[in-house]
Amino acid sequence: MIGQNPRILKFIKKQLDLCLTNHTRLVRLFVLGYFLLTLLAIISLSPPFMRDNPIALIDHIFMCFSLVSTTGLASVDFGSSYNFLGQIFALLYIQLGGVGFMALGSLIILRSSKKLPDMSNQLLKLEFSIPKRYPVLNFIYGIVGFTLVIEIIGALLLYIGFKEEGIPDPIWNAIFHSISAFCTAGFSLFGDSLTGFKNNPVITYTIFGLSILGSLGFIVFIDGLLWLGKKSHSITLTSKIILFGTFSILIIGFMLVYLSDPTLRAMPFLTGFNLTLFQTMSAMTTVGFNTYEYGNLSQSGMLIIILLMALGASPSGTGGGIKTTTITALYATMNGVIHNRDKISFFNRIIPSDRLNLAVATLFLYVLILILGLWVINISDGHQHSFINLLFESVSALSTAGISTGITADLSSFGKVIICVLMFIGRVSPLAIGLSIIINHHNSTETFIPEEDLAI
Repeated sequence: MIGQNPRILKFIKKQLDLCLTNHTRLVRLFVLGYFLLTLLAIISLSPPFMRDNPIALIDHIFMCFSLVSTTGLASVDFGSSYNFLGQIFALLYIQLGGVGFMALGSLIILRSSKKLPDMSNQLLKLEFSIPKRYPVLNFIYGIVGFTLVIEIIGALLLYIGFKEEGIPDPIWNAIFHSISAFCTAGFSLFGDSLTGFKNNPVITYTIFGLSILGSLGFIVFIDGLLWLGKKSHSITLTSKIILFGTFSILIIGFMLVYLSDPTLRAMPFLTGFNLTLFQTMSAMTTVGFNTYEYGNLSQSGMLIIILLMALGASPSGTGGGIKTTTITALYATMNGVIHNRDKISFFNRIIPSDRLNLAVATLFLYVLILILGLWVINISDGHQHSFINLLFESVSALSTAGISTGITADLSSFGKVIICVLMFIGRVSPLAIGLSIIINHHNSTETFIPEEDLAI
C-alpha cells in the first residue's frame, strides 16, 4: 500500500530531508557554540590585570583554545603567566569546556523557567549522546550533581596532600587541580605538572581517580544509579562496553609501556609501577598530567602512549580521542566479518548498523584530520623537531590529551595555529566537524541507486 502511494512516499522523503537538514543545523550550532566560548575566553583573559607576566598574542590564543578544549597543552607556563583572577576565569572555561556549556547553561534555564527549550534539548542529546531511555532533565541534574560531588571530594583529598607537602595556598591548589583532573584538562599551577609529587600517593591517586571518573562518562554514572536504585535490572550495553574497554585498555597499555621502556624497568618495581600506571592513565583518559617526563620514554614507549591517546576515553564524559565504544564497535565489526556473521554483536547484544556506520566514519575522519594536520605541521616545523615528536604533539592535540614531549613552546606561530585547530576539532569531535561542513544536495528526481559489487 505505502509503496504504491506516491503521496506517502513523497511525505516520507520530505521528512527525512528535513531531519537531515535539522541535524546538520544542530551540529553547526554546536560547533559555533564552542567557537564562541573560545572567543569569549580569548577576550576575557586578554586584559593585563589577568596576568602576572606578558604573553605573546599567539601564546594567549593557544592557551585559550587549550583551556576550552580541556586539552592542557601549554606554550607558556600557566601558573606563572596568569594571576589569581586569570586562573579563576581559566578554571571557569575548563569547567564549561569539560562538563559542557550546554549542560550548565541548561541548568540555569531550568532554574528560571522550569522548562528546557527544544533547541537546548536537542543540543544536549547531540553533545552527550544521551540514550533514549534517559529523560534529558534527569540527565542534566545527574551530570551537575555528580560533577559537584566528585570535584568536592577530590578537592578535599588533594588539600590533605598539598598541605602535607607544605604547598602555599593548598585550598586553591586543591580546587583547581580537582576540577582540572575531573574535566581531563591537565592544566596545573606547577611548572613541572605533578612530577614533584610522584612519591605522594594521596595526590597522585586522587588525580588518578578523578581522571578515570571523568573519562568514564555520565552514562555510566546514571546507569549505576538506576541499577543501585533498582529502577533497572541491568546496566546498558554502552556502560558495559565503557567499563570493559576502559580497564582492558588501561591494563594492556600499562604492560606494554612498562615492557617498552628500559628506564622504567630499571627502577625499583613499585616506583616503576606507579610511574608507568600514572602515565598510561593520563594518556588513555586524555587528562594530560604527568609524574614522569614523556620525552624520556623510549620510542617504543612513545608509540604505545600515542596509541592510547588516539583510543581515548568514553562518550558522554570529559575525555577525548576516538572513544572506547567506537573501538569496540569496530572490533565487533571485524570479528563479525571474520566469522561471516550477518549481525554484528558484542556481549551477546546486536549493535545497530547506524552505530557501526558512525564508528567507521569517526575513525576515518579522525585519521584523515590527523594526517592533514601532521602533514602541514611537518612542513612548518619538521626542520626543527623530529617526526615522532610532531606526531606525538598532533595526536595529543586532536585527542585533547595535553601531554607533550616538551616541544609545545618551541613550535612556530603557524605550528601553534595548527595545534589550535586540532585541539578545537578534538573537543567538538571530528565527526561533528565533518557533519558541520556538509552541504545538503539531494536530487529530488533520484528514486533508485543501482547496487554493484566492489572488490575489497
